Amino acid sequence: MTDTQTTESHRTDTFSSEAVDFAASLDQKVDTLLASVEESDIYRLVASPQTDPRLVALIVKYILLEVFSYGPHVTEATFTAIGRFPKDRPDLMRPLILHDLSEVDHGEMALTDFIKLGGNEAWARDRRISPCSFAMGATCRMLAERQSPFAFLGYMYPFETLTPILTERAQGFLKMHGFPVEAQVFIDTHAEEDIGHANLLNLLVKRVVNDFPDAAEEIAYGFDCFVNVYPLPIWAHALQNARTELFGQQVA
Repeated sequence: MTDTQTTESHRTDTFSSEAVDFAASLDQKVDTLLASVEESDIYRLVASPQTDPRLVALIVKYILLEVFSYGPHVTEATFTAIGRFPKDRPDLMRPLILHDLSEVDHGEMALTDFIKLGGNEAWARDRRISPCSFAMGATCRMLAERQSPFAFLGYMYPFETLTPILTERAQGFLKMHGFPVEAQVFIDTHAEEDIGHANLLNLLVKRVVNDFPDAAEEIAYGFDCFVNVYPLPIWAHALQNARTELFGQQVA
């Protein structure tokens, strides 16, 4: 069995059933991850109309702070991984490099919204990265530098497929809570852009596994490593910080 897909550049790819089935298995993993997110305290708080809007705004504020903290590490790790790809495959490297290039300023975008929500820019830039964001960044770097270069697709896949789902939902939740729209540029951007990114990742995963069948195991390993550090541990830390500020205490 094969699957044929035409890209935006009019290239037609024919994929093996193994490649198609593997991409479908990643989508199933994403569905499982989404279900665990939906059961989390932080998701239920943001989704509930009974939650104090001040707490919701602070949750978003401190998630944005973590994005600013881990973002550069994910970007740098990804460039490293792509640089380790087989050098006779610029057809794989080029779209991935362009994708990563489109992400390089998103940490700064998150910081801008953090500041709009009352965050201190100097403090955000000078503070030590939180342990949860350190773990997330370190996981991406280790996968990119020490494992198969294809393993990075395992952390990028849930990143790019989960984000448009959650940011689109967040738009509705935040509107319900009266969240300031001028401070959700990061959320709005990802609700729109990451749909295309998710489609690109699905295509490239199939292309990689079609041409390098052993890469499937490496990508699956990268996925399993990543979901142990993202998103719930980082969100739990953001919720802790949000509650700390809401109670009038100093966030470390």
